Amino acid sequence: MKKQYWMLILAAALLAVGCNSPKKLSYLTNLEYDTPYPAKPAPELILQKGDRLDIRVLCSSPELMVPFQMRTGGADATAGDLYTVDRAGFIDFPVLGLVSVEGKTLKQAEQSLADGIRNSGFIKEPTVRVTLANFTVTVVGSAGNTVIPVEDSNINLLQVIARSGGTKENNNIREVTVIRTEEGIRTAYKVDLQSRELFDSPAYYLQQHDIVYIKPEGRHLSSSGQTAMTFVTAGLSLGTIISNFILWSRRY
Repeated sequence: MKKQYWMLILAAALLAVGCNSPKKLSYLTNLEYDTPYPAKPAPELILQKGDRLDIRVLCSSPELMVPFQMRTGGADATAGDLYTVDRAGFIDFPVLGLVSVEGKTLKQAEQSLADGIRNSGFIKEPTVRVTLANFTVTVVGSAGNTVIPVEDSNINLLQVIARSGGTKENNNIREVTVIRTEEGIRTAYKVDLQSRELFDSPAYYLQQHDIVYIKPEGRHLSSSGQTAMTFVTAGLSLGTIISNFILWSRRY
């Protein structure tokens, strides 16, 4: 009979420890299956002061492109030139001089430069390609601290979190903060990763230099602290079970 008691005690203790295992995080918990939702397209990026632009001028006659290239020869011949948007919102472009690009989309900047080149008489039908060379998103908080480069000028919040390593059991995914600076004004957006309203948030699609902050849920313990707490909890649970069985055996 005593052997059965101890086997029951051991099983109960293992169950108590198992109950303390971390819970899995769930995203988009109110998203309904087989229900269509309108999908908003990613907004176009708006150029800001401090942006670095990779600009290439192309045409059918390579010799006509030379005046609009800062790099010549070698492996860099096929690469674009880098221009920084200054504090006044301009870039200093060859032949054209100062060109205003702040507040424009990439396509609008391409069109503005192409029109300027065409009007200068150098190239009749120029093609201009403009990409953002310093598009980064910074992730800070309990999900890690990392700066993520973005190459295609299009990334959303879930993609950034996945690339930063994902969220952990102690992360507060219902109050993720995205900090954005536009035209000298800094705005903080609160995003709930468990709600389908995430897709409607202006912070779902990220912009250049956004900061994503994920704070811990309650107090955070280190891995060693969590291990110690697990053993303490298991010990207390086991002690409680043993005490209850001793009292029960004395009574009967």
